[in-house]
Amino acid sequence: MTPNPKERGAGGRDGVRWEDHPLYGPIPHAPAGYDLTFQPDLPSGAVRGDPSRQRGFCPHCRPPRYFYVDRELRCRACGTAFVWPAERQRHWYEVLGLSVAGGPPASCPECRRERRAARALGQRLAHAADDLRAHPDDVRALLEFAAATAEHTLRTGTGDPARGIAAARKAARLDPGAVTAHFWEAMCHDAAGRTERAADCYRRFVRLARTRRTRSLREPLEHARRRLAEPRPAQDQ
Repeated sequence: MTPNPKERGAGGRDGVRWEDHPLYGPIPHAPAGYDLTFQPDLPSGAVRGDPSRQRGFCPHCRPPRYFYVDRELRCRACGTAFVWPAERQRHWYEVLGLSVAGGPPASCPECRRERRAARALGQRLAHAADDLRAHPDDVRALLEFAAATAEHTLRTGTGDPARGIAAARKAARLDPGAVTAHFWEAMCHDAAGRTERAADCYRRFVRLARTRRTRSLREPLEHARRRLAEPRPAQDQ
């Protein structure tokens, strides 16, 4: 469907008038609203939209998304420029059902991933705390709480490493064979910035764990050895 120059503006045939849109070009607007079946020419790289699957546009003042093009945005969190792909926009508005009247994402993909990860770690820590309250002498619950505390604090910079340290030490007392208790105590010391105390716990963990041939200890051992090999500033009291 292409505009007839005589019908541009108000009072066209059958009451249809053509509006000049900055992205779509001339688009038809009838008394009943925008034509949802209209298909303007697609620029290079554009993705065709399906207005019948969109919500939030106004039939008289805000047209639907006839097509999508890549948009360059700037992250409000870190200031990085990023591209919002046309196909991702279509997914937002036609699969997820978000309102086309809403704004674009305010954060870049990396910041959104960080935010989702921090939220997941917070939920994990909350569940671990609930489990520990219900089972205060359960070694598994103590280790999970120490692990969740360490990872949440290291990732977000917030939390109480002292509680994780206490849980790890209690797990080691209750079960001397729970060698990962020393690893998670070290991680909690790292989260608190006590590198020398962390190093002591890493050394203890490596000494106890290196004789065990379990796959679950492989990554913690690699991490502990890597941390012990790094130069450490003299601090902690």
